[in-house]
Amino acid sequence: MFFNSYSVFITIVIFVLVFNAARFLTPNIYVRNLVLLFGTLIIGLTLVKEHTIIVLAIISVLVFTIGRILNSNHSLRLLQAALFIVIALFSIRNYPYLHDNLSTVFLGYIKAPILSVQKLGLSYIIFRYIHYLVESYKNKISEANLLTFLSYILFFPSILAGPIDTYRNFQYWLNRPFTKYNKSLFFAGITRIFLGAFKTLAIVPLIINYALDYKLLLSDYSPFAAISLSMIAYSAYIYIDFSGYSDIAIGTAFLLGIKTPENFNNPYFSSSLSEFWKRWHITFSNFLKIYVFKPIISMYNKVLGKQYKLTVTILGYITTFAICGLWHGDKINFLYWGIWHGIGLALNKVWFIYFRSNTISKVNVQLYKGLSIIVTFLFVTVGWTFFNYTHEQLIEIYKVLV
Repeated sequence: MFFNSYSVFITIVIFVLVFNAARFLTPNIYVRNLVLLFGTLIIGLTLVKEHTIIVLAIISVLVFTIGRILNSNHSLRLLQAALFIVIALFSIRNYPYLHDNLSTVFLGYIKAPILSVQKLGLSYIIFRYIHYLVESYKNKISEANLLTFLSYILFFPSILAGPIDTYRNFQYWLNRPFTKYNKSLFFAGITRIFLGAFKTLAIVPLIINYALDYKLLLSDYSPFAAISLSMIAYSAYIYIDFSGYSDIAIGTAFLLGIKTPENFNNPYFSSSLSEFWKRWHITFSNFLKIYVFKPIISMYNKVLGKQYKLTVTILGYITTFAICGLWHGDKINFLYWGIWHGIGLALNKVWFIYFRSNTISKVNVQLYKGLSIIVTFLFVTVGWTFFNYTHEQLIEIYKVLV
């Protein structure tokens, strides 16, 4: 977190004051962009080494240029090639079994500089690259500025844990003239930062140890109770910690007059798994829906035909969330977690189509909703077990329970 370091905290405070002064004193967008980019680079260097910034800057310039070309000629092959390279670079950096055996062809020559790029925030940068390329191809980014794009890619508040902003939204708020609304946003940002800091610094330390290791509870509880309580603690921990970081990121962006999208909306009060994914890590869920799920559905429709709509949807869910699981890491337990949610969403779809209406007609609506919230929470909580523990640890837990 940025505010764990006193020096970084002071740097950010000074930058916020300087940027807002520049924004207030001059309406010149070029100056505003230059100040933001300079400050972003200075703060970025407190998080990663110079090499990482240089490599990401070079890649960003290339992606920006390709995006401008796509905006004018709409070449599907160029888009596919650009996406392949961007995803390949991410894969090389994040999955050791790929780069260890990579042959010295095109990607092999750039393996060394890519491997030395630090992982911090890399996946969120890749998401922004993909978003920018696809939206440029669709001609939905008609105006783009290289300085704004570099600030968008390297924007320090949201580089660690999101939210995943869109280029158009970022550009709109950056170019927006200074108004009274900026003052309201500034004070809302301070409140949001304090809320996030309270979550991550005051609440998380109370539960993190029990959340990460059920064995700490074995001295007071049976194995089943210890594992169950640890699972619930992990559900609380991952939400409080993650939403806390999002609060800090959103609040810091507010201080700069940039209104980034929300990332959480009381996800554990969801009455279905599909609703949960509309409330949990919202910007990532939207990214999955637009750039992964819909293309996969289109592919399956071409292979199987539109008459198999439910089958296509089920396959789409499982494939999308298998990819989602692999994105989180190269350990097999992340794949388990992804498939768990893919199957859960498939069952959720079947339930809504064939059983939900009849069930609601037979029971009280409020009772149904309450039970649905409990079932959804329990399903998600069990899923976090796959996320939290390695394959070997999961086998150990299974042996303890049986």
